[in-house]
Amino acid sequence: MKKYDIAIIGGGPAGSAAALYLNKVGFEVCVIEKKAFPRETLCGEFLSKEVTQNLKELKLFEKFLLLNPNPINSFKFFYDNGKHIGVDLEFPAYGLKRGNFDNFLLNCVKEKGITVFQPCEVREIIREGDSFTLFIDDGHSLHEIYSSKLIGAYGKQNILDKSLSRNFAYNKSSLNGIKFHIDESLFNKLDKKAIQIYSSKGIYCGINYVDDNMVTVCFLENRKESKNNPREQLRNLMRTNKSFGNLFNNNLEQSIDDLTLYGTGNIYFGNRELVVNGIYMIGDSAAVIAPLAGDGIGMALQSAELIAEVFQMQRASGMNSAETEKFYIEEWTRTFRRRLFVAKLLQNIMLNNYSRKIGFLALSNFIQLLPKIIRSTRSE
Repeated sequence: MKKYDIAIIGGGPAGSAAALYLNKVGFEVCVIEKKAFPRETLCGEFLSKEVTQNLKELKLFEKFLLLNPNPINSFKFFYDNGKHIGVDLEFPAYGLKRGNFDNFLLNCVKEKGITVFQPCEVREIIREGDSFTLFIDDGHSLHEIYSSKLIGAYGKQNILDKSLSRNFAYNKSSLNGIKFHIDESLFNKLDKKAIQIYSSKGIYCGINYVDDNMVTVCFLENRKESKNNPREQLRNLMRTNKSFGNLFNNNLEQSIDDLTLYGTGNIYFGNRELVVNGIYMIGDSAAVIAPLAGDGIGMALQSAELIAEVFQMQRASGMNSAETEKFYIEEWTRTFRRRLFVAKLLQNIMLNNYSRKIGFLALSNFIQLLPKIIRSTRSE
């Protein structure tokens, strides 16, 4: 049975970054990822200043630029009637396919000599005091590994949430996230340097240019407002938001049914337990920020850095498990609570027809408020 200081369940941005930070300070780490990479997953594919800061700390930024991410320098919001407001961003940002970014980070993990079990799924977790035995399935046989600590970095939803009896595991939020990649040839025109938000009844959609001549179209829908399937939702948004419809040429209508759909149903944006049965949660496993904030990947990398700092402090100070859990929860809350609150408030406004209209009118008359709102969704 192989023994590790720390096992990480999930090889996405949070899990890979945690492995890199923990390896950097001397922990022996392994990563367990159930999917083969590269693979796509639901994501707005907007990489904010928090992402670039962490990549620079890990000395990966120059290597990241070789992926040819699309630079983004402005934000535009288009109301239902076609009118819009916009501002320049006060920080550098990029658009990049999530599959390419995840693959890049996990390859960096492998290059460091960190053990990666992939594709491999956790079937059972047995806690013994402060340590864990994991039974993992590589599709051919079960393997047993041991770790002194365990990190959950497996994303918004996982079958483990139900086995751990997490508070949201059976929640029906009626909020679905959908992503399409659409070739730039299907657009009439597109501002490649802007992230653009479009809204209509029960839905808001983010669009930004990424790599490989593709455009990410990602939306959150309230299924209580509409029972249309995702492709019909896309068509409906084209009809109800004039500016959104004008983005595309006639060839899109013929291509919608052939687009690959990536999605997650019943996304839970409420509070989640940060430590469950001794397992430390990071990234979306700890909390899902409203996509309007564009900070999901940033929070993933920052929470990875935080957990490495907490475990390093525990090792140096001799804190016991209860003290370490308490310290992590306090630091995580201090770091992310404000951002989560503001993002959820903005999302509630966007999904309500009346409040969205009032909000747009207010910002149209006081445009100087928009940069302040954007700053409130970023790290301090």
